[in-house]
Amino acid sequence: MTRIPAALALTLTLLLAACYPPVTRHPVGTTAGLRNDPAIAGSWRTLPSGDDKGGGYFHFLPLKNGGFTVIAIPNTADPASDWLLAAVTSARFAPGFGYLNAWLVDRERKRLADQPDGTVPLLYRFDGKGVLTLYMVDEDAVKAAIRAHRIAGDAGKRDTDDAVITADPKALDAFFRSREGQALFKKPFVILRRER
Repeated sequence: MTRIPAALALTLTLLLAACYPPVTRHPVGTTAGLRNDPAIAGSWRTLPSGDDKGGGYFHFLPLKNGGFTVIAIPNTADPASDWLLAAVTSARFAPGFGYLNAWLVDRERKRLADQPDGTVPLLYRFDGKGVLTLYMVDEDAVKAAIRAHRIAGDAGKRDTDDAVITADPKALDAFFRSREGQALFKKPFVILRRER
């Protein structure tokens, strides 16, 4: 079985409609202030994580009017390999951690038509050595939180339905500042070290 490079994992996840990660109707961090986090800007190389051997690249390119264009490129000799282009906003909640709001775009930065309305939330953390870890939200945990009325949203009726968090910006930010909200991000999606 061929291992999927880290840079492609999000692309494939987002493109598989039945496995689309939970989205938020509002970006996480609106009340905290959506600002470019300068600590994220630049080029990063993926580090080994779990079965993933690492080797891809993430380039966070800040835009003058706010947000980032992110290009994720797998490290492969295959010239036909896919790469990811996403629009991202960031909000730093405390020293060392914050949230990204991501959606896939085309080369003109227009949202791809087959995506649900909203943004995919990603938790990010820095360790003491400058390593940046991105965490994708766990779909089962999000659905459980919605069904328990811990956060407003639509968990769907079937296990294969996509989850949507519909909380207003104030409630959304309060929830994701809490330990309970951060606990929805269970496993690292990708671990990055800045390219020198």
